[in-house]
Formats: sequence, C-alpha cells, structure tokens
Amino acid sequence: MPEILIIATGGAVGASLRYLTGLGVFKVAGTSKVYTATVVVNILGCFTAGLILAWIDLFDPGLPQTILFLTTGILGSYTTFSTFALEALELMKFSLKKTAQYLFLQVIVAVSSVGVGYGLVYVISV
Repeated sequence: MPEILIIATGGAVGASLRYLTGLGVFKVAGTSKVYTATVVVNILGCFTAGLILAWIDLFDPGLPQTILFLTTGILGSYTTFSTFALEALELMKFSLKKTAQYLFLQVIVAVSSVGVGYGLVYVISV
C-alpha cells in the first residue's frame, strides 16, 4: 500500500481516538481547566510513543509501513505533542545543545507564535 494511504488510514484511527478520548475526559472531569482532553491525550500519546520507540529500538522490527501507521498516522493525528516528545528524546541521545535549541523553538517560539497570530488578527481588524 502506498505510504500516504497507510498514514491516512492511521490518521483516521488517531483522529477518531482523539475525539473519543475528549468525550471520555469530559464525562469524567467535566469542564475542568486543568484536566482537559488535551492534557490526557498528550500524556497517553507520549506514553504510547515511548512504548513504540522502545519496541523499535529493542526489536528493530524493520517494518517501516507499520511504524508509519502507528507513529505518523495514529499518533500524529491523536497528538502531535507525542512527536515533539519523541524528537526531543532522540535529540538528547546526540546533543544536549541541539535539544535545548529544539525545546526553545518548540516551547517558547511556537507558543509565542500563537500569541503573535492572535494579536495580528486584532491589529488588522481594528
């Protein structure tokens, strides 16, 4: 199966799981400002990403289509935070300096970009 179809199929599964997780969290936590579906999804997604990464490292499955389906497909649509965490962990194996740069870009610059985009809409609309 072409790679794009494998990823798209995994993406459909991940997006559906994301929606169902949101419903479940709302039933348990209601409208909590801390225990949100995003928090739960990020924690579960990162835990699952760790399981997958360890499995790949230990057993070298050599199944790139399965890895694409699970990581880019399911986890990528379930939560991109898990990809962020995996990339940070992989970088830590090679360079703490590059890891610090990566974390700065992802946390400080990316989060600040949300504020800049938000503010830009207000500036333009006035």
